Amino acid sequence: MSDPWDGILEADETILWQGRPDTVFSMTREEFFMMAFGMLFSAFALIWMTIVVFAGAIFWIVGLIFLGIGIAVTTYAICRNTVARRYSYYTLTSRRAIIGLSYPWAKPRLRKIRITPKRKIRTDHEHTITFGPPGRSKHHPFPTRPPQFTWIDDVDKVYHLILKIQKETP
Repeated sequence: MSDPWDGILEADETILWQGRPDTVFSMTREEFFMMAFGMLFSAFALIWMTIVVFAGAIFWIVGLIFLGIGIAVTTYAICRNTVARRYSYYTLTSRRAIIGLSYPWAKPRLRKIRITPKRKIRTDHEHTITFGPPGRSKHHPFPTRPPQFTWIDDVDKVYHLILKIQKETP
């Protein structure tokens, strides 16, 4: 039987901690505003479609596209993080933090973050550890969220392990 970590772990790298995020429903402020925008977009599409129907035009069918977009934005804002956490897992090794995402409908992905003394690592001491500053996307002009271990129970224990790794890394 082969080890599932073959080809992922480097030589002399050991696993110090593994965990999964809590899957309880939660929304960030950004997601709440995105949800509100999607609902307003949908409401505007419905109002526009109603006005066009009463005017006697068949052009109201075009409004279905905008109604669908509004509903999709609302649903995405509500479900995105909860679903992502359900299929995420975290691993801390003696050299790296590994964030795995394994949706049943997509190819599994691993994000490997090398832990060095220069990397800024923060925690909110409640449930999240953040690895570095926000980045830039190649696809849009907005900053992207930095890699994180989110909604973990033993955040202080993991954070102190990371600080210990940073001190021991040359």
